[in-house]
Amino acid sequence: MGQLIRCPEFHSFAFISDELLLVTFVNYEQVSLRVLAVIPGNFMSSAKDVQYLCELRFPILRARVVDVSIISEPSPTSTSPNILAAPFTASTDVLFTVTLMYAIGIEVESAVVLLVPRSTILHQLSRVSSSPQKYVGWESWGETGSRMLDIESFDIQECCSYGMKFIHSPDGEEIANVYDLNPHATRKDVNVVNPHLPWKAMEETEISGRRNPFQADVVTSLPGREAFLDLIPNEHGWVATMITEDHIVMVYVSESTIHTYRPHQ
Repeated sequence: MGQLIRCPEFHSFAFISDELLLVTFVNYEQVSLRVLAVIPGNFMSSAKDVQYLCELRFPILRARVVDVSIISEPSPTSTSPNILAAPFTASTDVLFTVTLMYAIGIEVESAVVLLVPRSTILHQLSRVSSSPQKYVGWESWGETGSRMLDIESFDIQECCSYGMKFIHSPDGEEIANVYDLNPHATRKDVNVVNPHLPWKAMEETEISGRRNPFQADVVTSLPGREAFLDLIPNEHGWVATMITEDHIVMVYVSESTIHTYRPHQ
């Protein structure tokens, strides 16, 4: 039997494993990721009854939250070991993509995307496992354990992640930005000639200025590599760009047909 939790502060969730759930939580100016234990037969109807194992806090907001969503592909539950038991390690890492939609004053909605590896979450879960304090401030986990990207709100549907890779295609442009946060790939020589994906090491990413939804500038530096891919021109325009383990897939619609193109990766 499962659990039923009713709470307006819970916006979205994704499974870390068969035993662990990652939930986006909003409490006024504080957004956080909470790790909950999935206990069969343990019914809860209110968030007040939920005992979370770990809470990873975002920087303090100055903007109004419109929505928070979280996705992860492929689902980690089918390949995850029993990670409720110490030492909280995972054999295969995967990104959790957290999209924070926000508005500042009467301005048009904007968004930031936070890319968090499962290994970061499990490391922090292990750190607080024996501590009475279960929350972790942003400075202790987010700056070096994640990547935060500034994305136009109308480009959100053009974002996709798979495994440790994330792809983003700006609306109306025939380019795609590809990010790979796999530490093994990052340690390789990113300057190796690749005619399809010319990888380079990622520099620090900064969220600042007028569009910054937080009270202070946010800098993240989780090691990774990035590439900028020129998409093949298409008279209909690309409506979506997706990524899988082995391919980048571009989609366009003409009349009632959906077409896909898979360039070499």
